Amino acid sequence: MKDWGRLVLRAHWGQALLFLAPLYVGAMLPKHPLALVILESVLAPLGMWACLSVEKSKSFNFGFLVGLGLFYWCALSFRYSDYAFLIPLMVILVALCYGGVFYLLCWLGSPLYRVLALWLASYIHPFGFDWFVPDAFFAYSVFKVDKLSFLCVLSAIALLKPQSQRFLFLRTSAHFYAKLLACALFVSAIDWHASRSNPSFAHLKVATTHTAQDLKWQRDHLQEIVAHNLQIIHQAIAQHKQVVILPETAFPFVLNTSAFLSTLLDLSARITIITGALYQEKRMLYNSTYVFANKTYQYAHKVILAPFGETMPLPKLLADYLEKLFFGEAFFSLGSGVAFRDFDIKGFKFRPLVCYEGTSALAYPHSPDIFVILSNNAWFVPSIEPFLQRMLLKYYARRFAKSIVHSTNLSPSYILTPTLLGDQNIGL
Repeated sequence: MKDWGRLVLRAHWGQALLFLAPLYVGAMLPKHPLALVILESVLAPLGMWACLSVEKSKSFNFGFLVGLGLFYWCALSFRYSDYAFLIPLMVILVALCYGGVFYLLCWLGSPLYRVLALWLASYIHPFGFDWFVPDAFFAYSVFKVDKLSFLCVLSAIALLKPQSQRFLFLRTSAHFYAKLLACALFVSAIDWHASRSNPSFAHLKVATTHTAQDLKWQRDHLQEIVAHNLQIIHQAIAQHKQVVILPETAFPFVLNTSAFLSTLLDLSARITIITGALYQEKRMLYNSTYVFANKTYQYAHKVILAPFGETMPLPKLLADYLEKLFFGEAFFSLGSGVAFRDFDIKGFKFRPLVCYEGTSALAYPHSPDIFVILSNNAWFVPSIEPFLQRMLLKYYARRFAKSIVHSTNLSPSYILTPTLLGDQNIGL
């Protein structure tokens, strides 16, 4: 049994499974926050150890399996198009891409090279897709999530690895001082202030909707979807909530030119409504957040579009052709001025974001302490995507000391805080 365990850990597929363990084990534990923190605090460092231990000759295969396990779901959106036959091809292409990424990360066997490469890996964004953030695997661990703490953890792991090479001028694992330094680095990376107080969100009604993607845009189901959304709003009013939040494109039509706009304006006299819907201006179509309050409304367009889902991160000529091929005339435009908007509604200060842009570090500097993020995860359910998204959001919540209110369609909504055990699960 001992030899079998050693074989698994030395094989590239065993190392890939260990690297992915924080994601897949964590996805099974959102109802058990304490167990989640305990297991992630062990599995996240072990996952980094697996990556630092991969032999160069096996690094491409390791990266292929990691890319497959992390991002297979990217191709699932093709289920709702005429190109479903492309799903296997897209899955393989994504996995091949990350095979190449890890081949570069493991180019040298030097512990110093491996540590620095993995430390900087979160800055590698193939085609603008920035969901590969190894630091985020520590989002639900006792360790801090800043870059310096991540470097401390990686360095400690490298010092404890049994090998003959030197790291930080010490012979790793064979020297007492190397082990002592590793322990000191681990301790320095622990978040000793994880019990900070969090703001109250009792005045919010955060909705979780359950509209299947293949029904969402069908006219025959539009009346049912609208009626359900209105029911959520009236429930929030009956519960004496001050704000009700609905997911991305909760109203799946162009809202600013719709006669239904007046209905939401009337309801906003009784409650603030934050919802996702489309916005059209001339021939430009935006994926937007609407904020209704006191019989008026404001909006914020999505600024960061999802690569290949909402925009083509390719040379313009090729991108224009592929956008029309896959999206027709309905592909989204960037928000006006390419800038985020912040709102202050009766003292409730927040920055609204739509799905993918909430997982981008670009959205967090110079912002209010609260983010309202709207998502439609029906494109990718069932898959690991909802928890990967949550892990990234928790990472940014802790890194930038923000609270995140996340309303979703077809996956559980939640409220994330900068503290480890301060989250509120909704709809689980």
